[in-house]
Amino acid sequence: MAAVCALAACSSPANFRGPATPAAAPPSAAVDGPCHSLGEGLVAFETGDAERVTFAIADRYQETKVVLTSCVQVPGGYVQEWEATGFTGSAGFGRSGDVLVDSLETPTGSYTVTEAFGRKDPGTALEYHELNEFSRWGGRPGEHHNRYFEGRGAWPDENLWELMEIGLYEQAAVINYNRLPDMEPEPGLSYAIFLHAGMSESWGCLSTDLAIVTRFLKTAVPGDRIVMGVNREVFLDASSALVDPDTEQ
Repeated sequence: MAAVCALAACSSPANFRGPATPAAAPPSAAVDGPCHSLGEGLVAFETGDAERVTFAIADRYQETKVVLTSCVQVPGGYVQEWEATGFTGSAGFGRSGDVLVDSLETPTGSYTVTEAFGRKDPGTALEYHELNEFSRWGGRPGEHHNRYFEGRGAWPDENLWELMEIGLYEQAAVINYNRLPDMEPEPGLSYAIFLHAGMSESWGCLSTDLAIVTRFLKTAVPGDRIVMGVNREVFLDASSALVDPDTEQ
């Protein structure tokens, strides 16, 4: 009798699950915009094997407002995750090549992200520094140049704690310009290039709102890339060139 009851229970409506729900199809690759250009190999800068690439694009030189677009790899290309607005340094993007310290320009090119910092780790896979009153970013030549360290520091080291307290470094990702693993650090070139909160022009960083920086950090893994610059310098396809070179400032 127990066997019969067990059989009945197994076949009762309450235990009948019906046919399995088909797995959701993966998202299709973008058919236009920065993520499409990335998937088609129409980006002027190397992105390696990065599965996630974030673009920061201005219409023209001297323009400080940028569009940030996050692209993640899917079968057949890349798809857009999110899009937001932000700002460069107060002089806009520099031309491809070296950007000098205190130029107020944001470097053009493709750079990895491997490190981050802020008030509290939001759950990122990047190396993360929770800031304290001794947190500094090295600006002097030497072992701490263009690196995080803790100590009293001296000019031109950045006091990360103070800048966090005024809302800029609540969360920040380090863009590996003029630092390893992308390049050997060189005094005289710009340093302390971050994607950070604050939504304002800076000395050379990328700035957007805190929610976007936090979202970026939560999905970032070491080796993700940020590609940044003027539209026509970044994209090789004419359809992405929003600015007529003859009218560029």
